[in-house]
Amino acid sequence: MIYFIIRKFKIEGSSYAPEYRVEKHTDNVDEANKFLSALTLLEDSKHISWHIVQHDFNEPLILTKEVA
Repeated sequence: MIYFIIRKFKIEGSSYAPEYRVEKHTDNVDEANKFLSALTLLEDSKHISWHIVQHDFNEPLILTKEVA
C-alpha cells in the first residue's frame, strides 16, 4: 500500500476549479501522518488543505468527495 499526501488549493467562492498536487508519497502510514501533521501546522493559508490518500494499485486512483 502506498500513501499520497495531497495538497488541495481552492479559493471559496471562486469560479476556478480546485488545484491538486501530490506533495509526498510513502509506504509507511506513520510517516504519512507525521508529514501531514507538520504540513498542517506550517500552512497558514485558509485556501490550502492537506489529505492522505491510500492506494494499493489494484484499481485506478480516484479522489473521494472528502478530498475533492
